[in-house]
Amino acid sequence: MLRSFCIAAVLASAGVTESRGQELSTNLEAYQVLAVGCLAEVPGSRSAFRLEAAPAMPYLRQALVQHWKQQGRAVFLADTAAAGDMDRLTYGVDLARVRYEKARRRILRRTVELELSYALVARSGEVLADDRCRRDYSDTLERSAVSGRETPAFSETVGTLPRGGFTRRYLEPAVLAAASALTVFLFFRLRSESTSGG
Repeated sequence: MLRSFCIAAVLASAGVTESRGQELSTNLEAYQVLAVGCLAEVPGSRSAFRLEAAPAMPYLRQALVQHWKQQGRAVFLADTAAAGDMDRLTYGVDLARVRYEKARRRILRRTVELELSYALVARSGEVLADDRCRRDYSDTLERSAVSGRETPAFSETVGTLPRGGFTRRYLEPAVLAAASALTVFLFFRLRSESTSGG
């Protein structure tokens, strides 16, 4: 998990979200890294604030809270009495999508996209920030590795696989069917010849 946040820091500082050298293992982990990249600096220099997270994708909140706690900040959830009267950061998930595209034979390009809307409101009610953040992460992986990257309990981590090309969809099945038919034909022909000859 710590490795993910280090990756996020590097990606955020570089202003890009594509990693070529290091690979995020799951789509859920990619969403966490993207969320941290979007919201890590929004609280500014505040040492304590209240977080009102969207109910969707609860693992984003966990990653964010862990990140801020590692920075030494006190993060309170909206439903805790200790939150009291303090600045409030709210966010919602506007887009969460995983896409797979064919890169080459048996290799797919994975793109994880996340868009968050957020607002930072002072205890006085003044809106200090109100914006959106969109990030994406891309890499390549083998088609056979896709199921290990998804978490079926969270539908947003599951993407649609691209359909195979002409060769995979039509030519390979046709060749296999023809080979099977030829094998059966030759088997019965040789059998009938051996029966009639003996």
